[in-house]
Amino acid sequence: MKTELRLKIKRSFLDNYKRELHLHPDFIKFEDKDLVNDGFTSFKTNEIKEFCYGVTLYQYRLVFGREYQVWIKNFDDEILKIKFTSYFGIKKLKVHELYSEIITSVWDLYFKEKTIAFIEDFKQGKSFFIGEAEINPEGIIITVSKLLKQEKKLIAWNDVGIRKYATYFSVYSKENPLDFNRGYSYQKDWNTFVLYNVVNTIIANKNIKND
Repeated sequence: MKTELRLKIKRSFLDNYKRELHLHPDFIKFEDKDLVNDGFTSFKTNEIKEFCYGVTLYQYRLVFGREYQVWIKNFDDEILKIKFTSYFGIKKLKVHELYSEIITSVWDLYFKEKTIAFIEDFKQGKSFFIGEAEINPEGIIITVSKLLKQEKKLIAWNDVGIRKYATYFSVYSKENPLDFNRGYSYQKDWNTFVLYNVVNTIIANKNIKND
């Protein structure tokens, strides 16, 4: 059973107002605006398309601050931005726990079922996009950077390799990883975590050895 989450978020020490975030199975709502009559941005669950998340570090020789970001986009390309900061290590662990709790809830409420649906579409022989990557029965089509341009490259499933890192994951050709590879950032690319789970599941179901 999906569980809703209600939180009060203080965005920074310069913004003492605690803003309401409501993650519900039927909608998401966040008090992200400074309007008296309507301070909320809200999307219904069936309007939600993509998400991304990450931590931006503020530093000068040493890290002195972190901005935690969770962006959610609807099918009209409107973006609900959840963000809050921690400076000089003050309440850093507590703020990071809040960030992790929000990401977990966003995934469970809005994107886990989408991921399962993509996997079912693949089993039925359908082609579809997740972010900029195209998934089809033959393989995954990624955009690779060449000297003066970008090119589309189909990597067949038996040649697909993946690597997961803290802030991104990479897709590459096992036969030619230097020329055919693409990194997907959890923060800068939409639905990267969805893409990772779909590709990883496809590889596992095909019993393909990942280097």
